[in-house]
Amino acid sequence: MILIIAYSPFYLRSMRKILLLLCFISTISVGFSQHMQCGTDQFVQEQISNNVEQEDLIYSVPEDVLNYNDSKHGKKAVVTIPVVFHVIHEYGPENISKAQILDQMRILNEDFRRRNADTSITRAIFKSIAVDCEIEFKLATKDPNGGCTDGITRTVSTLTNGGDEAAKKLIIWDQSRYLNIWVVKTIGRAANILGYAVLPTSGDKSGDGIILRASYVGSIGTGDPNYAGRTLTHEVGHYLGLWHPFQNSGEDDDCGTSNCQRSGDWICDTPPVLKESFGCNTSSNTCTNDSPDLPDQIENFMDYADGKCANMFTKDQRTRMLGYLSNTGNFGRASHVSSATATSTGINITNPCAPKPDFHVVGRQGVICEGKSVQFEDLSWNGVVVDRVWTFEGGSPSSSTFSSPTVTYNTPGKYKVTLKTTNAQGSAEITKTEFIEVQGDVAELASPFLETFESPFSEFTWKKEVIGNYGWQRLNNVGYDKTYASVCNIDENTSSGSQYTLTSPNFDLSLHKDLSPLLSFRTAYSMRKSGSAGERVVVYGSDDCGDTWKVLKSLIGITSLSSTNQFIPDWTPSSNSDWKLQVIELAQYGFENSTNLLIRFEVTSNAGNSVFIDDVNVDRNVLSTDDVSMIDHRFNLISNPSTGSFKVELNSVFDPIHIDVIDVLGQKLQTLKIETQANGQVQQEISIDRSGIYFIRVSSKNLDYTKKIIITD
Repeated sequence: MILIIAYSPFYLRSMRKILLLLCFISTISVGFSQHMQCGTDQFVQEQISNNVEQEDLIYSVPEDVLNYNDSKHGKKAVVTIPVVFHVIHEYGPENISKAQILDQMRILNEDFRRRNADTSITRAIFKSIAVDCEIEFKLATKDPNGGCTDGITRTVSTLTNGGDEAAKKLIIWDQSRYLNIWVVKTIGRAANILGYAVLPTSGDKSGDGIILRASYVGSIGTGDPNYAGRTLTHEVGHYLGLWHPFQNSGEDDDCGTSNCQRSGDWICDTPPVLKESFGCNTSSNTCTNDSPDLPDQIENFMDYADGKCANMFTKDQRTRMLGYLSNTGNFGRASHVSSATATSTGINITNPCAPKPDFHVVGRQGVICEGKSVQFEDLSWNGVVVDRVWTFEGGSPSSSTFSSPTVTYNTPGKYKVTLKTTNAQGSAEITKTEFIEVQGDVAELASPFLETFESPFSEFTWKKEVIGNYGWQRLNNVGYDKTYASVCNIDENTSSGSQYTLTSPNFDLSLHKDLSPLLSFRTAYSMRKSGSAGERVVVYGSDDCGDTWKVLKSLIGITSLSSTNQFIPDWTPSSNSDWKLQVIELAQYGFENSTNLLIRFEVTSNAGNSVFIDDVNVDRNVLSTDDVSMIDHRFNLISNPSTGSFKVELNSVFDPIHIDVIDVLGQKLQTLKIETQANGQVQQEISIDRSGIYFIRVSSKNLDYTKKIIITD
């Protein structure tokens, strides 16, 4: 195939600068809804950065597409493209309904056939070139293997949160036959990106298709009515070979050249524009070098004007898209509209399917206290459910045929749930093991609760949220005393506003009844750059198995979270002075007598630095503080670390004391009652026969101290 580059090397270099500028603009405009943008330019630039040889390829047009003239082909039949929506979700609002997807399909077809109700607002100056593109879209009724489908798949994955190209790899259908559309919660490139498409000329088509945020699909359900479902119309335009009208403009007030094939979007009947059109400004005319001088075509679906303002494609845009749909080369889309494709994807037939069962609980809370109830929700898809049978291990009732049954669990444990669904086309069932966790009224772990993350067991007892490369992990050599700590990984590429939670196991405060227990922990954090709000940490407590939470403390950026006076990208703590001690009086929040307390740390990203947490302690005193009273009593463990035997030393104590040996799960392994000597000294030998992390607690009616000891082989 002979390719024609649509502009000179000068314009190619200019384009490269423009795309970099656009990427910069899209980054700094995060948080402003009027600057929500398409991410196709960013994606193209990333492809070129990964393989610079693709640059000429992407910015070229096959000769027969460039010269395609649909007026020479006489009356043509409308072409139809098979579509599949891949919904990637975590059972949140991003798991959009079939009704919302059908609403999006309606909008897409109306826009491409110029049957949209708002054609009446196209300004008179553009009405003669606003056209029916003679392109339609239908949901597939056959999957790539010939199986039955309603054109929608649903995949559970954390990659719905900014997974981008990785999310696409979870599921993709034959790209030569189907237009793959992935629906996700967020797009990782930037918080203001609504979607992006792969162009026909892309050298790397491994992820060919369109990725779209769930909140911009259609105009109902979670779909943003202000965008009116036009985000997908815009991205399909890219998928079929169209660029933005402002594509090759904007540098040094450059409105391009008089040669329309070497300027802007390389489409002749879209007037040159200097920059993107936000809002719906009908008086805008940013370029006057065209003849006749026309205003900015804010009606065009390929600009950035509000969805309720965009309402048209032009004649030449239709010609370009139909050119790609007639091209059988490597960069064409002709395989999408062949008769063989129509047959294999089933777009010309009805094909009812058996349902694929799925479910969750309303509120998505899978942990409850004993004696509590949960309401289940049938989320089956792909076919209409006629009959269903639920089976609830450990629940009452033990079975149901309702679509949303309420079930009570009276005994602590972890229980499976099964749902079987049936219609005339067939039946299927799904079982989720340990789906419901029922916790007792009294937690198995007893305070003092002491967590320094030294033991690998904390990986299992703490519930941590991880999304891709971001979120919580246990890491060595970064903690207080250069030990382990729990780290919420965040960097400049983390989506602003994304949240990551770290939740403790349940623990019982009975030993502290009416003694005003304290929650203490250490934080380490540095701001990435000045002028930023920084990350936010909110600490919550719950004594009803996580059903409700109370805010205990909020730490924000430079004001209360930062433990340094510096601004260092990708900072990690290197000494004890990098850590801040945080203390919370639990009695202020009604938790002093709790028998089932949970603590949760929630970090909200601002694309800054990681947040470090260590030495989480619930006790009558703060873990390892060198306060005056502890120094006065000279509480020491000799030697520490120890190979198994060590001495507890305590001075100026005249009451009998208790010495408790506690493991990292809060279990008491030894308890000794010691009578103090006449001089007020205590020296007690203790042996521990297993290596690990332990805590030694000394207490009397006048004191209560805890220290950590490490036992080595």
